[in-house]
Amino acid sequence: MTEYQVLNLMQVSFIQNSMYFVGMVLMTWLAFRMCNNVRNNPNVNLAGKLFTSIFCVFVAAFMFQVNQIGGAILNSNVALLVDMGAASGDRMSEYLDAPLIVGGPVQTIFVLFVLVFQLALVWVKE
Repeated sequence: MTEYQVLNLMQVSFIQNSMYFVGMVLMTWLAFRMCNNVRNNPNVNLAGKLFTSIFCVFVAAFMFQVNQIGGAILNSNVALLVDMGAASGDRMSEYLDAPLIVGGPVQTIFVLFVLVFQLALVWVKE
């Protein structure tokens, strides 16, 4: 493969991953709506709280997975570029250890923060 083909494949993969990310953003919004409805309803039973919490955990797990797939796309394509000796691979490999990189630790912490925020809305009294 040529450098152009690898970069093109990487961009096409990111497009696919971004569509899943948009879906996860919508699911996160829905999870916040569910948490808000549970919080504002004084008559909600334990089952409602449990199902909302389980939904939030699943959404966070799927969001984490989408982030990790994005990181894997970047890592694998940068490795291909470095192996073929492309100058772009050397430049891109400098970013792989950055904490803000896709699939990196900051994204993971953010997903956990959103999950804790949602669970606090469900279980913590006003």
